[in-house]
Amino acid sequence: MSDRLEDTMENLGSNTSRHDGSLKLAALVLASLVGGCAVEAASPDDEAEPAADVSSEDIGETEQALAESTCGHSICETGAAVPATCDSCVTSICDVDPFCCTNAWDSVCVNEVASVCGRGPLAVTSSTVVSSLKVRIRTGGDDLRGGSQAYGSFQLASGASLPKTSLNGGAGFPNNSVKVATMNFSPSRTLGSLAGFTLEWDGAPRNVFDSYDNWNADEIRFFIEPAGRCPTFLGAPFTPGRMTGSRTIASTSVRFP
Repeated sequence: MSDRLEDTMENLGSNTSRHDGSLKLAALVLASLVGGCAVEAASPDDEAEPAADVSSEDIGETEQALAESTCGHSICETGAAVPATCDSCVTSICDVDPFCCTNAWDSVCVNEVASVCGRGPLAVTSSTVVSSLKVRIRTGGDDLRGGSQAYGSFQLASGASLPKTSLNGGAGFPNNSVKVATMNFSPSRTLGSLAGFTLEWDGAPRNVFDSYDNWNADEIRFFIEPAGRCPTFLGAPFTPGRMTGSRTIASTSVRFP
């Protein structure tokens, strides 16, 4: 038996210790290896392979969380076990790994969205062109008051700044909440052309009874989410921290992907 085959069986064994149902999946993978049909994992330097319904020249976003509306939570995230019939991908996974539909939808199940269904995160490079990015904002123990505007803007490697976009549309962000905004680009941009991001906000009092607003912007993440795929997160998390009347701007350099 080749070293590669032994390593593969070892890795599969570590997963099946928690997922007895994955033995069927292991058998399928083992059969493909013995038959000489194994697929090499893409390296970080490989060219991106978009899904069939995504243009390689211009990747935009669709506002969705994969199977969330039918399964109770996105199958791209860990959570409770989901019904085997809530999504075609879930059906395929639970046929070979029943644990995901009887015990919990854990990290192994999430990985199987890619390995079994081919619906994992999209591979991207610095030359990937996008018409928009999603921005996920997580607040802390102090909310963003409704009526205030939180803006986001990207800076280009050339030094120019793109127009700012309202991330909340004037709506409040509750304490310890997660909100997602979409920033559109016209014309489209390569990921590698984006070099910085600035969070700017206007918390000025809206009437004589209000004080200047403060809020905690605990974390910002950037990602793309083509239709039918799990999100691809880009770069490192940005932690702006506490925004106050005297601290209305927080900036960071970015490097995508």
